[in-house]
Amino acid sequence: MKRKLAAFTLSLALLAGGPVSAFAADSDNTTKSGNAASTDKDLRSSFVESGNLISIKHLDLDTVLDLALNNSYNLSLLEMKLTALRQNEDNLEEQGEQLEGAGIPNISGSLPGTLEEFLEEYGLSIDDETTELPDWLEPAFESGSGMVNGIVQGYNGIASMLNQQIQSSREQLELGLDQIGVEKSNTLIDLEKARTGAKLQITSQYVQLLSLDKQIELGEKYLGVLNGDYNRAVVMQREAMATNEDVTAAQRLVDDQQEQLDTLRDNYQLALIQMCYDLGLVYDPEIMLRDIPYTPESITRKDTEDLLENSYDMKQKWNAIVLANKQEKHTSAANEHEEDYLDTMTRIAEEQAEQTRVELSKKISKTYSDANTAYKAYQNAAKDLTEVQQDYANMEVRFENGLVSRYDFNKYGFRLTQQELALDLTRLQTYMAAQAVEAMEEGLIN
Repeated sequence: MKRKLAAFTLSLALLAGGPVSAFAADSDNTTKSGNAASTDKDLRSSFVESGNLISIKHLDLDTVLDLALNNSYNLSLLEMKLTALRQNEDNLEEQGEQLEGAGIPNISGSLPGTLEEFLEEYGLSIDDETTELPDWLEPAFESGSGMVNGIVQGYNGIASMLNQQIQSSREQLELGLDQIGVEKSNTLIDLEKARTGAKLQITSQYVQLLSLDKQIELGEKYLGVLNGDYNRAVVMQREAMATNEDVTAAQRLVDDQQEQLDTLRDNYQLALIQMCYDLGLVYDPEIMLRDIPYTPESITRKDTEDLLENSYDMKQKWNAIVLANKQEKHTSAANEHEEDYLDTMTRIAEEQAEQTRVELSKKISKTYSDANTAYKAYQNAAKDLTEVQQDYANMEVRFENGLVSRYDFNKYGFRLTQQELALDLTRLQTYMAAQAVEAMEEGLIN
């Protein structure tokens, strides 16, 4: 019964912060259904309008990051949650101050059980020769004394029970404050995690968009090369130097490339629409993208334990252990079973933290491995480009000496362009791998 009353007291304390009521009015404690809602009023425009959209003609990564971090509903909600936790913390602290020093004093002592003991305790004497006590006095005194002593004992029992409940309320308030403290810490971690995650996600979207744009540019150049092949096949057919099959084969290559190019353009526009929607921009299919200035470098691996210590997830797991220990400390267990339960919950929190540590250690190794693989791919692409540039320079000399036709020379020029794009796309992939490492070193281990 005492524990139920203490829990009830805690519930009142935690609810004192009072969420906004979901009821229609103070006098109406029924939740309105859709059918009961008013239909004679217009919805607020903020419910149906998307707000003021920004119109831009050029887009770069810095602008994208700024818009993503400053217009995030998730970040705004987390900041509001943090404010609410601080307000509730102030509320509980004020209640704790009101309980400070509160208590009901016990009544000490008791009346003697007999009239003779009463007279002896208070140093009174009766001269039997001059004073005659009525026969009823002694039994009446004993009866009254017993009644008073019973009332005092009852009062002290009630006072003791109430003092225990007050002490339990203090403990529950302390636990409530500890819980809010841990939740505040977790919310701050969630804020940092959300910022880092939003930055990484929107960067990935921009890199994908930029990569598609570069692929479209190359696809258009390749389509021009294939159209040149087709026109050459038509001319050669007229001169009886090529067959109808040659012309048909060239036309099919043009059609296939046109289909692939259309797919790339569709994917680009879909990705652009999604980004405009996420950032609050007016969709414009002609938005120009600015490149990301970045030169890949090798990644230096940091100590795994340092990364784990700085990890958002590990910090929250450690907070869970701290909270479990405080719950065990501030809870007066009713019996051994509850003591065992609280101890088990603490050990579960510790085991979950260890499990997370192992999982994050694997992810750390994979993130560094992916970054190293991406950097090696960039180095290989750079080596391939150097070789193609050398071959192109040799081809140019042969062309100038009349040993190679302009048609073949131009086709080899496209090969150079193709290899330049391959290096650029690999550079962007290396950039994203480096961004994943940077986010991990900030605390976001994915």
